Amino acid sequence: MSSSQALNHSQNASVLEPANDFITSNLAVRVVIITFYVSIFLLGLFGNALVCFVVARNRQMQTVTNLFITNLALSDILLCALGVPFTPSYTFLERWVFGDSLCHLVPYAQGVSIYISTLTLTGIAVDRFLVILYPFRPRMKIGVCLSIIVTIWIVALLLTLPYGLYMQFQSAGKIRYCEENWPDEQFRRTFSLLTSVLQFVVPFIVIAFCYICVSIRLNDRAKMKPGSKTSRREEADRERKKRTNRMLIAMVAIFGVSWLPLNIVNMVEDFYQPAQDWSYYKVLFFMAHCLAMSSTCYNPFLYAWLNENFRKEFKQMHSSFRNRLRFLVNLLVASPLRRLLPRASSSRGEHEVVGGNVCCTEH
Repeated sequence: MSSSQALNHSQNASVLEPANDFITSNLAVRVVIITFYVSIFLLGLFGNALVCFVVARNRQMQTVTNLFITNLALSDILLCALGVPFTPSYTFLERWVFGDSLCHLVPYAQGVSIYISTLTLTGIAVDRFLVILYPFRPRMKIGVCLSIIVTIWIVALLLTLPYGLYMQFQSAGKIRYCEENWPDEQFRRTFSLLTSVLQFVVPFIVIAFCYICVSIRLNDRAKMKPGSKTSRREEADRERKKRTNRMLIAMVAIFGVSWLPLNIVNMVEDFYQPAQDWSYYKVLFFMAHCLAMSSTCYNPFLYAWLNENFRKEFKQMHSSFRNRLRFLVNLLVASPLRRLLPRASSSRGEHEVVGGNVCCTEH
């Protein structure tokens, strides 16, 4: 299921449930939920934008793997901008106040971003599979990588198109809602099931197969004794590859754990709608939705801790930012003080000279 279905759950819940339900009426719960969403929004935007900036500013960082990672960061930025703010806002306001255009755009963009994330992670896994299992084959070229990324975006835009088309801006008196309006229920369920298969089932089967093969091959290489058939440089290179693959496997694992609960919630809603009548169903939905949205925050931290090249670039940027901040502080604060100090010093010198002359005159 895509995140656009999560938005639709919030829309349906807002229409079907009374205004004084547990989520919308309990101030403490609302404060906790809003705090989570604000934190996810800020961390996700800042962290992923930093990843994109690091790769863009340094040509040496523009490798095949890093370009895939940048594409993943771009999809996370899209999800943060159009996925994180609107779902809780719609639930708490109990109406759609963002206009007709965003009613179509928000669910569409959310679905596109999830497709891009899963397909990009699949591309990373296939690339790692080819590099580790077939090291003597030519590596994927940058041009080929960019072509794959463009293809991912085109496929995501086309497969998610029905979510944009079948959203409808409706009015009930003075209150307006944004809801799905499919031709029939069977078509909605079929498309929903197909989306789950293409977004999650197929990519994760491919990813799992690739990383199982990669893990087996890396374990076999690790059993080789250093110095017998490999040099120290090759040993260091093997350790670097193991760290890189641990980072990529962690990315996939966190993505799966983050999105699995929300997919289960949405699947239950699609095929067993009476579940929405459960008094704490909306609480369960928000817990799953927060966990899913938090996936946008994890990747930058994974790069910083597990990837030496990204960690080095982050440190250089932090050092550069600290030096510029120190220069700005000196410019605004220290410079005016320095202008005053010489005057005070010269005044003291004049008094000392005058005093000396007086003493000499007296003697």
